[in-house]
Amino acid sequence: MAERSLGAWLRHLERIHPQTIDLGLTRVSAVARTLGLTPFSSRVLTVAGTNGKGSVVYASDAILRAHGKRVGRYTSPHLRRFNERIAIDGAPVSDEAIGRAFAAIEQARGGVTLTYFEFATLAALWLFRRAAVDVAVLEVGLGGRLDAVNIVDADIAVITAIALDHQRWLGESVEQIAPEKAAVARAGRPVVLAEPRYPPSLFATLQALGATALRAGDAWTWTEPGEPSGLVRVKLAGDGSERRFPIARGLCAANIAAATQATAWLMREGFSARAAASALASLRVPARRQRLLHAGRELVLDVAHNPAAMQALAGYLRAHPGAGRTLAIFGVMQDKEVSAMARSLAGAVDGALALALPGTDRAATPESVREHLERAGIATPPADAGAGAVWDRALALTEAGDRIVVCGSFHSVAGIMELLGLAV
Repeated sequence: MAERSLGAWLRHLERIHPQTIDLGLTRVSAVARTLGLTPFSSRVLTVAGTNGKGSVVYASDAILRAHGKRVGRYTSPHLRRFNERIAIDGAPVSDEAIGRAFAAIEQARGGVTLTYFEFATLAALWLFRRAAVDVAVLEVGLGGRLDAVNIVDADIAVITAIALDHQRWLGESVEQIAPEKAAVARAGRPVVLAEPRYPPSLFATLQALGATALRAGDAWTWTEPGEPSGLVRVKLAGDGSERRFPIARGLCAANIAAATQATAWLMREGFSARAAASALASLRVPARRQRLLHAGRELVLDVAHNPAAMQALAGYLRAHPGAGRTLAIFGVMQDKEVSAMARSLAGAVDGALALALPGTDRAATPESVREHLERAGIATPPADAGAGAVWDRALALTEAGDRIVVCGSFHSVAGIMELLGLAV
């Protein structure tokens, strides 16, 4: 049989399991054992939380590589190409390498069906094992306790801010969601808490697991950088001296600080603040308040896809006003709290255009998005909702020096990036 292309493999993955999301570790653990992936042979840094996971993963990857470590980086979802999800030494793996991993998983699974995400997670672990990475830095996809990433034991975990998202699967309150996130921790091993405040249920879960909580503001500290220095001040656990690390404009100080704490623990006495600072000085996290200049406009790309993330984006826009008007291009999934997201955006933009999300049947209709925006008091000039039409309308409504913000979903950002030919 001829070898499948990566595109053919991905279409196959979308068909073989009846549910897109099917939380649970039984099926994926069985296949992982057949593949010899558990226990995992490399050290593992697992990142859970609601928002900011990608920033922690990218920052941790960069810091570890600056220390000479061979690093496997696993993130999701992707923006332009599936390969973005799996990187070794900072470079996405090839189509051919992913195809070999998928073929090995296909043979090992027998009659066990796997979701798209479970297949991807196993592929990342299979490729990291073959590459003999020193550290695998893994981003949880959804929750933590029943997420496929949790089949391997984390040597250290990071938990970012926790907010409402994916309530259908995780719970209707932050108090219910927090234990799901905390379950990536392991007995006798540390978990870095990026924020000083979490619900009591998180600490109860960590205590029950026997994990060691390194809470910001307690075991270690970070201080928000003041403009224009762009330096986050960090006192690492067990180290009374203050270190200063650069943080790119738009990135969250708590997440970058958590990455320094987690990597410092992994490196122990081998940790170099200078190497970490050098890595962070050139850090770029795709589509996390990413700023570009395009067609004379400032273009801001942000995958904010829940109310808390949208509130943070709006705060950033207000704190860093553009030279002219700010127009949003907004597309969102129908299972998100669209009204709350629109209300968060109000006051930070001068208007918004509803974008039809490509490649998914979970998208909210542009008509419903416009209604939510208008109810939030955001002007919504009439426009067709396809990416090309929305972009043309955005250019017609703005002029050089104005700002266009693309947000609401990974699909929103990906659609505009593809249209404009922007690389990740």
